[in-house]
Amino acid sequence: MAEEREPEWIVHGIRVLHDDVVRIEEHDVETPEGRRYRFPLVRSPGFAKVVPIMPNGDVVLVRQYRYAVGGQTLEVPAGAIDPGEEPSETAWRELAEEALVTCDRSDLEPLGEFSTSPGRMDERGYVFLARNCRPDPTAVQHEPTLPVHLPLADAIALIGGEVLAATSALALLLAQRRLAGGDR
Repeated sequence: MAEEREPEWIVHGIRVLHDDVVRIEEHDVETPEGRRYRFPLVRSPGFAKVVPIMPNGDVVLVRQYRYAVGGQTLEVPAGAIDPGEEPSETAWRELAEEALVTCDRSDLEPLGEFSTSPGRMDERGYVFLARNCRPDPTAVQHEPTLPVHLPLADAIALIGGEVLAATSALALLLAQRRLAGGDR
């Protein structure tokens, strides 16, 4: 049986509105039904999030100021994927840069990937679990983050409160499922 393809939109033009950390474009598009309009699109290099778990079972979150929401948030370590970098390398880098911990490479495992807002962004996020983390004496903090160690259950209880970022909530829930023996 042949797979049915979605009818494609026709792009009549693209205007770049901003090009820095993310690229913001305005597309002049026509839908398969013939409707024509301007479609704003945010292009992102994507990011990796990593849930660091210490040998005692605590998770390491980072407290940091987020300008967009005007306050402090509590999140799992994360960072933008650099050009040519694999998501696992980004996760590995962020363990040291934000959480000030490391783990053996064999203890870093993928939990999944997702689109953050597929209606307007092409951004993809990749989630990793880092088991058996330990302090990294060579870690150099690149941004003002404060590592916070707490039991995973306590971190999950903060979802919708201090853990405000949906991407961090998803990462914590995926880690909880994997650690409970699910998702293998």
